[in-house]
Amino acid sequence: MKRFPGIAIAGLASIAAGAIHGGAIGLHAEHPQLARIFIVMTLLQLAWGLTILLRPQHWLLPLGVLINGAAVFGWALTRIAGISWIDGLEIRESPQIADSLCAGLGIVAATIALAALLIGERELPHVRLAFPSFAVLLLTLPAMWNGATHVHNHGVTVDASGNVINEALPHDHSATGASVAQASTATPSTDAIVITTDWPRPYDPAAGIDISGVPGVSIDQELRARDLIEASQKLLPQWADTKTAIAGGWNSIGDASTGFEHYINRALIEDDKFLDPSAPESLVYQVDGDKRTLVSAMFIAKTGVAIDDPTLIDFAGNLMQWHIHDNLCWKLKNGIAVIGGITDAAGNCPTGTVRAGAGNAMVHVWIAPHPCGPFAALEGTGAGRADVTDAERVDLCNVPHDHSGSTTSTNTTASTSAPTTAAPTYNDTGAARITLAGFDGVTAEQQARAEELLYQTRTILPKFSTPEIAMTYGFTSIGDASTGVEHYINWSWINDEHELDPNYPESLVFAVGPGGTRTLASAMYMVGDDYTLETVPDVGGSLTQWHVHNNLCFSQDPTVSGSTRVVGVTSEDGPCSFGVKLKANPMLHVWLTPQACGPFAALEGIGAGQIKTGEERLCDHVHSHG
Repeated sequence: MKRFPGIAIAGLASIAAGAIHGGAIGLHAEHPQLARIFIVMTLLQLAWGLTILLRPQHWLLPLGVLINGAAVFGWALTRIAGISWIDGLEIRESPQIADSLCAGLGIVAATIALAALLIGERELPHVRLAFPSFAVLLLTLPAMWNGATHVHNHGVTVDASGNVINEALPHDHSATGASVAQASTATPSTDAIVITTDWPRPYDPAAGIDISGVPGVSIDQELRARDLIEASQKLLPQWADTKTAIAGGWNSIGDASTGFEHYINRALIEDDKFLDPSAPESLVYQVDGDKRTLVSAMFIAKTGVAIDDPTLIDFAGNLMQWHIHDNLCWKLKNGIAVIGGITDAAGNCPTGTVRAGAGNAMVHVWIAPHPCGPFAALEGTGAGRADVTDAERVDLCNVPHDHSGSTTSTNTTASTSAPTTAAPTYNDTGAARITLAGFDGVTAEQQARAEELLYQTRTILPKFSTPEIAMTYGFTSIGDASTGVEHYINWSWINDEHELDPNYPESLVFAVGPGGTRTLASAMYMVGDDYTLETVPDVGGSLTQWHVHNNLCFSQDPTVSGSTRVVGVTSEDGPCSFGVKLKANPMLHVWLTPQACGPFAALEGIGAGQIKTGEERLCDHVHSHG
């Protein structure tokens, strides 16, 4: 009887691969785009396998090559470089049992289908499927079992000889070994079990190093981490003076306006030294006016080493979190690469800059006290992106810290803004009409004005509920969605006759959520050019605090063009090396939903702006722990 050689085995292999893909669908639910790809691949592989077994026809053979070949190609690509345009596959992953067996079955199916296509039908004896079916089953069951407990292999624990002794992963879906931070206000991914631990812990070099007893961390990992911290404390101070650093080959990347300035020695990035405090790729200085204080090293892995590479993950296990910065745009200034801005929501850099170095993994080691531990990340944009959710990161503090409702996390790194007072207690139920009584120094008239502004804003502002609606009123985005919130401004309303009027809000703030969703979160009222921080309207006394942004560079003058976007930052009142500066109009947030720092809270980090000289920030949830 004429048959296609081996086609039954190809069908069984395709069915098995589809079954493994099907078992992974729910485990990738936090990435809808990826989950849908798994659904499609499951259906295609199952359908082709069943059809080729029941009705083997010549036209089905190229389909089998295409379907299973595509699955294998996608798997190989995610293990080599990652797929930047698929959410959840941006970062290269290490092969695991489940995905490797699935790929192997896909290779078998595609190869046999291709061979059958080239050879054609032959006179072959009757095929017994019992043994190949049993063999495929033996491969499929352990793959599905393993895939149900591990989605992404982010690290392993090794003994002194380099042997794997247990898996202890931030993304481990079994009940053992996971050590992740407490959930922030960002929702944890649906495939993660968030376990509350006391890591990260506040770190003070003068008080010693407390990194013991962290679940999932081996003795060897703890010892390596301790040695790294101690060596950093000993060796880094030789570059305490930036002049010494510059003489040694380190150069500023021009980010002093963030409160921290990074000096990078690019020649050290590609050397053979790893986490070596005698040759740190980057030195981090805290900025206080013209003063620079060395506070941290930022070690940078070689180009091409993925963020989840075992050489990185295994070093300190759950004590350390590597991250990348994939939204930075660079330009040359006097022959030195400096930051020229950040990408917009579409991933594009401002004119005159390029996106580079996005894949280099990095980690901080602090020699100055830090409330988020010795390996803490910076705040806001400075935190970069890890290969786990912000709720799972172990380089961010275990405290809620999101004012905006977005998933962008920050930590408790000391700010260079004005000092903060203790966080007041707000009885904000989220209702439009609430009482703001009980605050020291606030008169009855100030309280009434603040309550009325909040009531009017929460009642009227929702008419601008989507960016599409906002744009019909003349609002345009300033392109800052990568910060977790996106500001839409109607530039023609800043100097009109309306002040603090929710029917004519100068700016709307949208929280940027998963998948690029936009949720109206706040009004940002801006007063006209005639105002300064000293002459702003007295809305609510110490209940409200105005701020300005005198360090932003924009692409063009919106009074001429009607729109503009942020393309860079400078030091406070510093000049723009590209783009233009605009009038620093005083502004005030009024939030639609309850915020830890009250209904008039500012944003965090760069978003907080600058306040009146001599004032203290009324509340800064990141730094106050209120």
